[in-house]
Amino acid sequence: MAQKIDHSRFIALLTERFPDVAASIDDCARGLLHPEMGTLARATQAAIDKQYKATVQQHFQFIDEVLQHAAPDVENAVNVSYLENLRFEGRKAAKTNARDLLTPRLRQALAELEDYLDEIFGKTSEPPRTTDP
Repeated sequence: MAQKIDHSRFIALLTERFPDVAASIDDCARGLLHPEMGTLARATQAAIDKQYKATVQQHFQFIDEVLQHAAPDVENAVNVSYLENLRFEGRKAAKTNARDLLTPRLRQALAELEDYLDEIFGKTSEPPRTTDP
């Protein structure tokens, strides 16, 4: 079995694969998993907005590999601080077809996250109930 990717391993892999992104982690975020993951999310969103499909695919492939072997805290950070912070709607995302670039594992994780968020925020397909005066 492959070694679990914990926080320190995630940062090592990020630094190896995307040194510019790792270098952009500011002093306030350094050492904090969720803000560090958020830095990668912002880099991915910038690539989506600029329609850099190859970069978006590289980021998604990297996160897919991380998620496949993630320790629980890293898995949580992928969902909460990466996937939840990406915008897949709107003109720029549509031009990039960002949602279509997701790997199957990330597509499944995003679908589960969206279902969960719909559930906790009370979005249903039923129309709201009305009361008679």
